[in-house]
Amino acid sequence: MARDATVTRERLLRAGGRLFAERGIDGVTVREINQMAGQRNSSALHYHFGSREGLLNEIRAQRRDPIEARRVVMLDALEREHRTDDLRALVETIVYPFAAELATESGRDYLRILPQLTGRLRMPVGKIPPSFGPHGIRRTVRYAHLCLTEFEPTVREERLAIVMEFATSMIARRAQEIEVGVAFRFPEERFISNLVDMSVGSLVAPINTSTRPSPR
Repeated sequence: MARDATVTRERLLRAGGRLFAERGIDGVTVREINQMAGQRNSSALHYHFGSREGLLNEIRAQRRDPIEARRVVMLDALEREHRTDDLRALVETIVYPFAAELATESGRDYLRILPQLTGRLRMPVGKIPPSFGPHGIRRTVRYAHLCLTEFEPTVREERLAIVMEFATSMIARRAQEIEVGVAFRFPEERFISNLVDMSVGSLVAPINTSTRPSPR
């Protein structure tokens, strides 16, 4: 791809990410994205991405891959250290790869878009999209199940689903608060560590008799 085309493509990705994050993925027109990217040619977005949905898919893929790569590095380390039975360390592989996106403006835009994408995919909470391979989040979930064998499979699945949704939603909220200049109660490292603590607590909480299935 020629340098000018590459630059144009990157400008469209940044403009789309910023506008989708600020105004919602259904609240932005192709024209507005082209304008913010400095494109006089009204067909620039369609040329590079096919459609507004194509641009959104590319933003998702562009951020998903490095997040999964960070997760794989963490999981590989746990396997080398024979620590795949460490539930807290496994929850860190859910939280920290996402939280790393807080460091950049484009990463924060993606985090703010992510909860909207979850709804757009029309998938149950915690369901991992087919585009995620077996080497990242699926490995985390598989090892986490082995740490929670005192609970029946449906309880494990529900709790892991809720924890993944909770963690990504709270990190997305942190991204939004950074953008609007909120004064934080916790500095970032403590916020992330506390999020991990809360997530682990949710996974291992005792089951109340009212939520325990009745014997058949």
